[in-house]
Amino acid sequence: MQTTPYIVQPNDVLDIKVQSMDPEQVDFFNLNNVDNWRQDANPANLYLTGYSIDKEGMINMAMIGKLKVSGMTVEEIRSLVQGEIDALLRNATVSVRLTSFKISVLGDVKDPGTRYVYNTQSTIFEALSAAGDLNISAKRKNVKLIRQEGDKTTVVNLDLTDPSLIRSPYYLLHPNDVIYVETSKQNIVRNNLSVFSIMLSAIATTLLVFEVTSTN
Repeated sequence: MQTTPYIVQPNDVLDIKVQSMDPEQVDFFNLNNVDNWRQDANPANLYLTGYSIDKEGMINMAMIGKLKVSGMTVEEIRSLVQGEIDALLRNATVSVRLTSFKISVLGDVKDPGTRYVYNTQSTIFEALSAAGDLNISAKRKNVKLIRQEGDKTTVVNLDLTDPSLIRSPYYLLHPNDVIYVETSKQNIVRNNLSVFSIMLSAIATTLLVFEVTSTN
């Protein structure tokens, strides 16, 4: 499997930290206090205290100004910011993380919903596992993945039973990916037959009771 680094785009949120032996000289660059790392684990805090990429692909850093980052990988952004910091400070280190990495799993799974991912190499199977796995009635050979890339939306069908899936460009997830798991028609019919059988049994029991009551 060959991995492809994620290319950031507008509306992504970056967490950029500048660290130095002298904390006071880097406070201008850090939007949040390092001492509040426990509060930062909240996705809402990560969004509010991060650098949001605007529609022009720019972020605005104090004392540095606007930097064009869309179309770059996280590592390329780190190198870009590190170069800007080196021109201002000595012995400062820059770290960059993507904090807006969330995926949604919908459809015939045990626990559908949206989840934040703290692993840039997360796979489709890890996302389904986080959703409690597929229900027994789910289709495994036709799982839809919806991916937004700029103004383009791509919808692909994935066969989870095909080993070649790990070589697919959709095996590794991107931020804001949506996975939709359909329900098998056979299982829908089977479930409906079960409900219909229960209804017939209830009607038959009611008629039997009515007949016995009428006889007495």
